Amino acid sequence: MHTTSDRTDLAGVLGRLRTEEALLARVLENAPPALGPVSAVLATYNRCPFDPDGPCGGDNPLIWALDSLRAQTGTALAEIVVADDGSSDHTGAVLARYERLPGPVPVRAVRLDGHRGSAAARTAAAAAARCRWLLYADDDCVMPPLWAAGANATLAAARRRDARAAALMLPVYYRALAPTATAPTATIGRLDVQRARFSTRFDCWPASHLPPRRLPGAGGLLEPLRVELVGGMLLLDRQALTDVGGWADQSAWATSYADQMTLSADLAGAGYTVYFTPDVRLGSAHLKFGAAGRYPVAERERPVPGCGRLLGDLVDLCAVPRTDTGCRTGPETFFEEETGALFAFFASRSARGARAWALRTYGEFVVRGIVHSRMVATIPAPAQRRVLWRRGLARGAAVAGERAWRIAEEAVAAVGEGPLSRP
Repeated sequence: MHTTSDRTDLAGVLGRLRTEEALLARVLENAPPALGPVSAVLATYNRCPFDPDGPCGGDNPLIWALDSLRAQTGTALAEIVVADDGSSDHTGAVLARYERLPGPVPVRAVRLDGHRGSAAARTAAAAAARCRWLLYADDDCVMPPLWAAGANATLAAARRRDARAAALMLPVYYRALAPTATAPTATIGRLDVQRARFSTRFDCWPASHLPPRRLPGAGGLLEPLRVELVGGMLLLDRQALTDVGGWADQSAWATSYADQMTLSADLAGAGYTVYFTPDVRLGSAHLKFGAAGRYPVAERERPVPGCGRLLGDLVDLCAVPRTDTGCRTGPETFFEEETGALFAFFASRSARGARAWALRTYGEFVVRGIVHSRMVATIPAPAQRRVLWRRGLARGAAVAGERAWRIAEEAVAAVGEGPLSRP
């Protein structure tokens, strides 16, 4: 529960940080990147539904992302690499235009032969990148001007105290420009494989940063938190990514739901550590293109930094439901894959965790209709939830192997369900 005092304190903190933004920009503009240059890497799929030469050409989300990256402060960002994952819309024309643009930060495109999923596209973009440090961005996000330089300085500070620090997760605000709630620090970026528990909450402000904790000698940037889980907006050491075998193949799943969770567990297994910065000046607006969703939108009349468009206008464009874009699917496929992809993830690491996930999703989703994701606007009826849960378990078990089948069969028996059919 968030008290009135919490909200008042948060508003005050955000206000002070905003007033300091110009000073921080001057510091980052004039400081060499402590880690060295970074490559921004994006995977994209059908994020350009409009002809770039037509009247709606500026309404393509990939354009917003690229424009915000090309407007970054300082010299940390050396290049932008975009992997086109077999798009069938106007993505090719948009990328060709950006490849021709002059400027200090070139845009380079890699085109995959067919739609192979976000993990394959992220891998292709990383392989084409020239820098050690990979700054992953989503193709329907708008990044603030201090994003690259601030991430560089923050991870460099973390590595001075922790040589195994391999990644920094950056804030993501879902159809918003700032956090609207605080959260206990112990609930941000958590992953417990044995109990099948995880929480992102990268859109929340950590209670431990009221008042904010600053990094010494970094222009007022905030102290990062040690976490166990990262999402799609992160600065990552290419060597660490290589050491864990790269992005795991998630081609069995249209949603690529377990991409970042798998990477997080792989990094931890290899002895690497990951961090999260709550600094709002490094937070991106994730517009969730193609998802109707259940996102409360505030500050509709505020311009989005790095883009110049009003937040409300961009949200209205993005909230039109689409399935053939990014990792979007229809609601039924989403729920089936959420169950199945994460069951396969837990089963590959812990029998206890896989069983806990199966039983938890039955109780929460099937019985009580609880849906934690805000990306879907509607919740299926009870009978359909049962069907989707069973399908998801069967698909996850088929991906994870024979041991996973035994776990799934034990779980369905424990809740009084009949045997699963193998897909």
